[in-house]
Amino acid sequence: MEVTMDNSRIVFLINDQARAVMGTYEDNAAAEMFKTMDPTVAVGDLVAVESTTRHRVTVVKVTAVDVDVNFDATTPLKWIVQRLNMPAFNAIIASESQAISAVQAAELRRKKDELRKTMFADHEASIAALTLTNRSSDSVTE
Repeated sequence: MEVTMDNSRIVFLINDQARAVMGTYEDNAAAEMFKTMDPTVAVGDLVAVESTTRHRVTVVKVTAVDVDVNFDATTPLKWIVQRLNMPAFNAIIASESQAISAVQAAELRRKKDELRKTMFADHEASIAALTLTNRSSDSVTE
């Protein structure tokens, strides 16, 4: 009895640019083969791949590229949808963190100034004369 090739491998016969890559869904899990037309996919990349879960896409970490295709295998190969640009994503997260810190610092300063203004409005001179008083942070530079 002759075994027929799984049709998902036909792309490797008709397009020399098709690449087979290995990837894992979890660290230390068994690697599975995927296919892509993206020449930039490299070991260590996170890639979105076809899935039967959620929105038909999930993430895999690439463990090997340009591997040999077993044309006798019968397991269907899934496509890599795209490589994830993690450096750009991480830059957005870092920028957001800086923005949050800046807004929180501004809010703290606003609250401090508001409290000083309302609590000490009638006693500014007597408080300023105390030896404990040091409000050098009152001058704001922008």
